[in-house]
Amino acid sequence: MTTPTIDLETNVTRDRPVTQTEGSSQVGQDDLDESTVTLSFGGPWGTTYADLTPEEAQAIATALEETAQIAQQENANE
Repeated sequence: MTTPTIDLETNVTRDRPVTQTEGSSQVGQDDLDESTVTLSFGGPWGTTYADLTPEEAQAIATALEETAQIAQQENANE
């Protein structure tokens, strides 16, 4: 993966069994195919990668943005 566009250190909750630990999320481009967006989640358990088309990455970005706006509005209403 190329240098990440974003490297977000956050809590990651995994199931089976449910645990919470420090981890990170990264977004970048594939080293061999720059038209592929790589989304990864990593922590002490290892790293999981998802290779996305630009359209899939845009769909995830849109869903994240819309959900964040709703959460922000709900937080403001409390």
